[in-house]
This record gives sequence, structure tokens and C-alpha cells, in this order.
Amino acid sequence: MATLKPRTGIQLSVEEFMELPDTYDKRKMELDEGDLYIMPRPRMGHQFLQIRVVGYVDRYLDEFDDPPAEVFHDVIVALSLEDRILFAPDMVIILRGGRATVTDRMVEGPPDIVLEILSSDRRRDLVRKRQVYAEAGVLEYWIFDPRQDTPTLLELRDGQYDERAVLIADDTLTTPLLPCLAIPLADVFRHRRRPAQ
Repeated sequence: MATLKPRTGIQLSVEEFMELPDTYDKRKMELDEGDLYIMPRPRMGHQFLQIRVVGYVDRYLDEFDDPPAEVFHDVIVALSLEDRILFAPDMVIILRGGRATVTDRMVEGPPDIVLEILSSDRRRDLVRKRQVYAEAGVLEYWIFDPRQDTPTLLELRDGQYDERAVLIADDTLTTPLLPCLAIPLADVFRHRRRPAQ
């Protein structure tokens, strides 16, 4: 395996993917039905939005003696080991008692909330991942568009996503899955330290 030169489109098993040497950044690689997909490294603005949102969720969870969920970023999520679908969302939230299991190597099963920040391959996030997350049973899919500063919140109903809200930078992001979580989007999109796009 050490001589493998990863490139987009080659077929890998889950084990082959997980055994790629640490010199490869697996957080920026995904398997989609066994096809390896190598994503470009996120730009500074992308990373900034990710850090801000994860920070709000993390601080919210810190307020509980017994937190109702866990939050992770830059983690491999095995949506289907059988179908060899391993994605690397920008953030996942796993509710206590949810279907996902956290292991040392990955999250196995569907998280309850997934965040993707649109970057170069927007169609993949808007079409393919929307389909896969719905089929896997991810309860909410948050899509952040840094070009428009608009989060779209999708909610799973009858196996498909319904658009719960399209927010703007003046709004506050909330979710019925985590009561009292409130993310003021102005502090994400209009933050004084946000890098220029």
C-alpha cells in the first residue's frame, strides 16, 4: 500500500482507504461507492467559517454537565461500509442516543446534523451529497454558501430533504434538535477577522 499514488477515480476498499499512509491527508479525501475523490484543500475563508460554527456548537455543549451531543470536524464518516461511502464533512453533530458510533478511526453511521461549506465542487455538495445524506438518514443537512453568505437548512422528512430555511447574515441559526443553540450568523459571516474571499 505504501507505493500507492492516490488519484481521483481509483477504486479502493474501505480498508485500503483507511490504510493510506499518514502522508496523505485523508480528511481531504472521500470514497463514493469505492471511487476515491480527492478534494482541494479548503481556502482560508472556508476554514474560518468552519471554525466559527464549530466553536459556537462546542461552547453550547460545554454548558451542559451531560452534553446532549458531540461535535466533530475534519473526521471521516462511514455512511455505508458495504457501499464504500466515506465522506469528510466540515462538521458533524451526533446526538446522544443517535445511530452513529464514534470509533478511534471514524464515525460509523449517519450523524444527526451535517455541515458542508460550499467550495470548488458545489454540485457535489448540492446534489450528490444531498442525495447520499438523505438516503443515509442524516436528520439535518446545513449547506453554507460563502459566496452569498447564506446557510440553507434542510430537514429530513419521509426520506427526502425539505428546505426548512434559507438564512442570511442578519439571522440566527437554530435547530429543533438542539434547543437553545443559537448561532448569530453576523458573527460568522461579518466577523472582523474573516479573510477576504
